[in-house]
Amino acid sequence: MATTTTHTTKQSTVDGANGGVQLRHLPLSRIVVPDGFNPRGEVVDDRELEQMAESIRRDGCLQPIRVRATEHGEFVLVAGERRYRAAVKAAVMELPAIIRPVGAGGEHEQADLLVEALIENDLRRELDGVARARGFQRLIDSGLTVKGVAERLQTTQSRVREHLRILKLPDALQRRVAAGEIPLRAVRALVQLGNVHPELASVAAGQVLNPGDRYEAYSWADVERAPLEVALAGGELPDGVYRPHTPYPITAFALSERAGKDLAAVERLLGRAVEEVRFDGSDLERARALGAAHGENWQAIIVGADVGAQLVGDYLARGVKELRRRARSEPERAGRTNAPVPESDNGEPADTENAAGASSSEQPADEARRAEREAERQAREQATRFNLELGRAVYTTLSRVRVDEAALKILASVQICGELADMAMRGARYGFPGWVSETTQKNGKTKYGYLEKSQAEHRASDYLRGAVKTGELVGRQIALLVMATYADQDAVAASNRSWHQVKASGPWAAELDELLDSLVADNLPDSALALLGPLLDKRRQEQQERAAARKAREDAAARLDGIEERMCELTIEQVDHAEEDLGRAWAGWTPRYSALREQLAERRQQLIASTGDQAAQVAAGQTE
Repeated sequence: MATTTTHTTKQSTVDGANGGVQLRHLPLSRIVVPDGFNPRGEVVDDRELEQMAESIRRDGCLQPIRVRATEHGEFVLVAGERRYRAAVKAAVMELPAIIRPVGAGGEHEQADLLVEALIENDLRRELDGVARARGFQRLIDSGLTVKGVAERLQTTQSRVREHLRILKLPDALQRRVAAGEIPLRAVRALVQLGNVHPELASVAAGQVLNPGDRYEAYSWADVERAPLEVALAGGELPDGVYRPHTPYPITAFALSERAGKDLAAVERLLGRAVEEVRFDGSDLERARALGAAHGENWQAIIVGADVGAQLVGDYLARGVKELRRRARSEPERAGRTNAPVPESDNGEPADTENAAGASSSEQPADEARRAEREAERQAREQATRFNLELGRAVYTTLSRVRVDEAALKILASVQICGELADMAMRGARYGFPGWVSETTQKNGKTKYGYLEKSQAEHRASDYLRGAVKTGELVGRQIALLVMATYADQDAVAASNRSWHQVKASGPWAAELDELLDSLVADNLPDSALALLGPLLDKRRQEQQERAAARKAREDAAARLDGIEERMCELTIEQVDHAEEDLGRAWAGWTPRYSALREQLAERRQQLIASTGDQAAQVAAGQTE
């Protein structure tokens, strides 16, 4: 153990009081460490502290600590808490110390000491952003302004404010800032998200820190540019944050007593349970009026569980009125259908037989037409909901993708930009956020409006031009293709539909459907995949059927290989099989297949003729 020189100190209340700054050795027993004063935070008993203790045992403390004398004969530690803790751990009795004279000990004195500690630690680069921010906050709590802190520390006010924002982040994100994983430039955007909802900042940070394998990773520059876009790209949102056109279980909302009664009434009138609800454009505007809606178009969200419950309650109240109105109108229509038969001038029924026949034949026809119109209305509503939810999910998750082999094969197989107007009309105009207009009518229903072809092409061009990074250039084209492939055209009348068909060409054309389905399954959120499930299953079955047919054609072609050389040996049964294989393998006219078909026909005639001659000989008794 290294020896430590002991200097006798006068046990007086005026140690260090009558002079300037002194350098002396002090007993550890007379040094006081104020709670929470270290700008670096709590000293942790770790490996680094153990190494420092071993160094002090061996060589002594080479760098003095800094203390302030007090009127009570003690010395308050200003800087060097880790050296002090290491000395205690090393069991030495004294430490070299630079002693400031006794001060007033008030707020100004405390501020001076904290400024000194901040400067010393900052000069040694031992303060991370969080520790520095806490030091700044301590100075403000002691009575200084932001300007005063900046002047005392000889820094800028913007730097002080930049650091103070860190303290508004959740503790978990503050630790990431301290570790250098989150840069200071991203803190402002994260705080803005936290003001919208406390957990959104963590969601956005997770998109950068833990991007996973599905997307091209977002950067902190993206967070600075569009924080809400980054937060919403992950699919899963905190409780109490809702997207328009996304289904939510009605059990997720704390309904009022009135809303509960309306729910029971709606279920009774419908004859079934109501399991989920969706917020549409009118709900978004109501939430905006309450100050609870944030963002625009596909980035729009409704924040607040209480707001969500209120919107659901309003929706149920409107639903009860509408269903009761329909229930009242049904007997009226039935009454008109079953109106009494008019009488003739003499009081007899006017052509009773014909009138009865007309009534009995028209009533089923009217009911059939009403049923057909109702089925069309329900199909249109279902298709509209499907497209809006699919469009939001596609816009959110596929506008930026990881550029890999599958994505490049997809783009190489379809002329997306060459058919941009048709592509947008077939898909994106039905569901991309902001592309579909929503108008609330007097009866409370929502009317949806869709873009014309020139408008859709213009929107699609702007959408593609908005891409900045490679993942966006690729992703936005794929997003248009996905919508053109999966969107449901039943949302509009047949006269307003686009009958454009996505055409694939090139070496990977046969793989396009499988590649696209796989990309969608890997990227879209679970809610959208549940919506797409039946369609994906149907497409998967069709792909399997096409693959089986392709395999059958290949096998048939393989069996026909070299059959010309064996033609004279074929039996009638083998000719039959060969003609079947020729039908399976036929993929358009080729000289070889045409010639082969003729050869098989000739061989069949030869076998028939040969069989006929043999049968005649048997009949004449010339052969056994």
